[in-house]
Amino acid sequence: MFSQRYEIVCKEVSEFPHTRPGSLDSLRPMVASDCAPFFWSEGFGLGGKLDQAIIARSAEVKGALYGGQVFVIVPIYVTSICEEQCLYCNYRGGNKGIGVERKRLTDDELEQEAIYLVEQKGQRVLELVYASDPRMRVDAMCRHVELLRRVLDRHGGGLVGISAESLEESDYRRLIDAGLCWSVLWQETYDKARYAVLHPGRTKKANFEYRLDAYERMLVAGVEHVGIGVLSGLSDWRRDWAMLMRHEEYLQQHYGGGATILGTPGLKLAPGALLQESPYTLTRQEFLVTIALHNMFAPTTAVFVSTREDWDVCVELARGGGCLFTLNCSTTPGGYSLQHGGCQFTAHSYDAPIYSTKLRSEGLDPVFNWRAGDLSPAYRPDAAVCGGVSKR
Repeated sequence: MFSQRYEIVCKEVSEFPHTRPGSLDSLRPMVASDCAPFFWSEGFGLGGKLDQAIIARSAEVKGALYGGQVFVIVPIYVTSICEEQCLYCNYRGGNKGIGVERKRLTDDELEQEAIYLVEQKGQRVLELVYASDPRMRVDAMCRHVELLRRVLDRHGGGLVGISAESLEESDYRRLIDAGLCWSVLWQETYDKARYAVLHPGRTKKANFEYRLDAYERMLVAGVEHVGIGVLSGLSDWRRDWAMLMRHEEYLQQHYGGGATILGTPGLKLAPGALLQESPYTLTRQEFLVTIALHNMFAPTTAVFVSTREDWDVCVELARGGGCLFTLNCSTTPGGYSLQHGGCQFTAHSYDAPIYSTKLRSEGLDPVFNWRAGDLSPAYRPDAAVCGGVSKR
């Protein structure tokens, strides 16, 4: 398990700031020691020649693999009732109503939200999003996956994914049997001491190692697509992203395909959060070039473009394609057809009928009814960054 190698990996990553990176032409996919030292390169994130070269190469690599296709997805928040005390979140259990309306959707309400998004917005890939609600455990999650699959099947098919607390391997197996295609979970930060400060108490999420090993439980259970990521801005982002790369490398080496979705959330301060400032926030340029560098590290990993960011940033993240692109977004249970208020964090909502046209004007091709296999085109590992990319 990765938690058992955590201290060793920390020592390895501590050498990266002192390692002189090679040329961009020599980078090998899924080799963190090739890619991560660039985070500490002089000029990284300042918009100069290095950034320009990384961003251009990223778009070239992604474009060759995906031809500008972006895979549209929409989140459906199921509950805002949470046991956790995460200092940066509006849904934390200690928040007594600042900017949040506590709500747990009934099955009928969840179905209404899904039907609205499918019929009115053309959505075909739905992401169930949960807080750590004591009444929303795996039994309810399985029921919800089955419910959404029935809605989608009535409208020509689609996919269901989940963003929820870390679960047991047996739970992931049950979700797969219910029709789950993918599961995403953000590690938040790889700094164990900082993680403990940000997640007080004795809850499941407060258990750093248990969350760290959830990705392996997903893969062993057979989840087709596993999403991994950090919440940039909680701690030293260079170290977090370097640790993330090493974690992905470990999963690839020990579990074949490893993670195939990359979460890119950035810290957005919420009104009911205890954390109201952070010295670790990335600039726009640092954020863009970090994602671009990761595209070179893991060319076929789908970047999850988040509407925490403004439209221009979302488009830049999607250059070349091969990403999950969020159109229509509410971080409120019942925030679409039921018009409930409150939020987990401030987000933009790019209405699918309008913004799909805008994506096309940017040279991107939004795909609504995509298949799970679309996220993993074949490529030659020795050629994915150096000297060309095998197309689908």
